[in-house]
Amino acid sequence: MILRQLKELIRKELLILLRDRQTIPLLFLMPVALIFFLSLALQGVYVDKVTGHQISLVLENASRAPKALQLEKRIGANKLIRLIARPKGYDNDKLFEYSKAHAAVLIPDGFDDGTKPVEIHFDPVLDAGYKMALRSLIASLAAEVVLGVDDIDVLVANFVVEKTKKNTQFPSPLQHSVPGWSIFAMFFIAIPMSIGFLREKNIGTLQRLFTYPVSANLVALGKLIPYYLINLIQFVLMLAVGFYVIPQLTGLTFNLGEHPWQLMPVTIVTAAASTGFGVLVAAMARTPEQSSTLAATGAVLMGVFGGIMVPHVVMPQFMKTLAMISPMYWAHQAYLDVFLREASFSYVLSKLVILTIFALICFYVAGRRIKWM
Repeated sequence: MILRQLKELIRKELLILLRDRQTIPLLFLMPVALIFFLSLALQGVYVDKVTGHQISLVLENASRAPKALQLEKRIGANKLIRLIARPKGYDNDKLFEYSKAHAAVLIPDGFDDGTKPVEIHFDPVLDAGYKMALRSLIASLAAEVVLGVDDIDVLVANFVVEKTKKNTQFPSPLQHSVPGWSIFAMFFIAIPMSIGFLREKNIGTLQRLFTYPVSANLVALGKLIPYYLINLIQFVLMLAVGFYVIPQLTGLTFNLGEHPWQLMPVTIVTAAASTGFGVLVAAMARTPEQSSTLAATGAVLMGVFGGIMVPHVVMPQFMKTLAMISPMYWAHQAYLDVFLREASFSYVLSKLVILTIFALICFYVAGRRIKWM
């Protein structure tokens, strides 16, 4: 009997949701758009700024001596460099002002006999990573030409061995955006959930429902399950889009990590936390207008503090500490543990415990405050 009642309550809620031809599709389209455009926008902010990008360079050879010609050839052949011709009438200032090139390199007369060094002129606004990369590249190529070696890296390999650990702090744009904006959209489920509850309450649907022998807890469960399932479907679809679709369109990479099975418990708990937030909003608000305002404001603030809108790794220390008040922070960090840090489940579990506590608090407070009649 109870299972049949629950089935009918879920069916009723799903029918109501399917009639909303604007809000529910928006919950799926919004994160797709945010993942796509913000991954591209953030591509040069907090990831390796050199790999996969070429530096536009004006190269001028005033010497034309053998070593100078050899250096010119090696610079032009490097895959990091994209040589362009200096536009007529453009000095270096105008070249950079109109973004025609990132840098200008001059091989002066006197380079062969060692009396004059190679000159590099950078665009003043060029990122420091690009400057360092180009400066190191030109220096190593010039050293190869002067010393008469084919590859200076091979020459020094016996003297310097790199033992750098893999960077586990800086995600790729997609590794940040896919879980981040999926979590953001999951918490936005509070808007249709709370509005639907208050609408049914105001028009008397809930009151009529309680004329039947059905408990308030069963009604609540019947309303929660459809939204919980929507959250699960949201993340699965966003993960599929981020892993299969967007890399084909943008060339960005997305890695699921060493233990992708951990995504299942993380998503289950995150969906519970976002559903709990929706129930809390429904219990606190008195009108649909209040609920939409509370839900949207709460989700945006949690996104700002939680490192969704601004990557947590680039925040100042004060904001990194403040981020811990946001459940989105713990959910996002749990996903990054899986995608990026190759963390064991015991390490992820601590974050899931915090999200579970948040969900239980939301459900408890909502249960104490909610008024069905």
